Amino acid sequence: MSRLDQSAAAKARQAHLFLVATGTLSTAHLPFWLNWLSVNRPHYKVTVGLTDSAEHFVSASALTAMTGTPVVRNTWDTADGLREPVHTRIAADYDGILVYPASVAFLSGLASGAGTSPFFLAALGTSAPVVIAPTFPPGVARNPIITDVLGRLDAVPHYHLVEPRKGTSRSTGAETDVTAPLWDAIAAFEAATTEPSATGAPDTETARTAAAVPVDA
Repeated sequence: MSRLDQSAAAKARQAHLFLVATGTLSTAHLPFWLNWLSVNRPHYKVTVGLTDSAEHFVSASALTAMTGTPVVRNTWDTADGLREPVHTRIAADYDGILVYPASVAFLSGLASGAGTSPFFLAALGTSAPVVIAPTFPPGVARNPIITDVLGRLDAVPHYHLVEPRKGTSRSTGAETDVTAPLWDAIAAFEAATTEPSATGAPDTETARTAAAVPVDA
């Protein structure tokens, strides 16, 4: 697993990211992670896309205030009844797509090649890195169906799965696989867009005392 580079040069990096948040309890922590990102990658411009179910867990107005860019909703329909090519704009205009956190529903839809929403089509059509940070209810990650889903996604050359961390289910108290810290997803994106160092020197891992891994539903 790639480690986050905390050097001055890394903090000066620039990127334009589209972050898709899906319908999981981990999505409630997104304002915290965006605040962390603004400190550690101050020159990253982030646009957040919310699925319909994600809107139950986090405020679009709060995300807009934190990123300085309007939240994008997962629809082609506009308020005035027109249809916009949202998927092609996302696929073409960003340096990378982060699915953070990625619900089971989103993982399954993407792995099946579903073209039922702009966010699916953007992830299917982009040539930029797509970093996917799954989160699972207890027992789900061990199901062979989900194992197959993850295998399909991992087989796509420019898709990068971020391994979940062990955490605690908020609803049952059981151990489960929860979304990795955002620094793992950013490290995966940067590893995908940076040539390996000629010296082979390892990256510097960020201080992990900044936050505990969130629990999930």
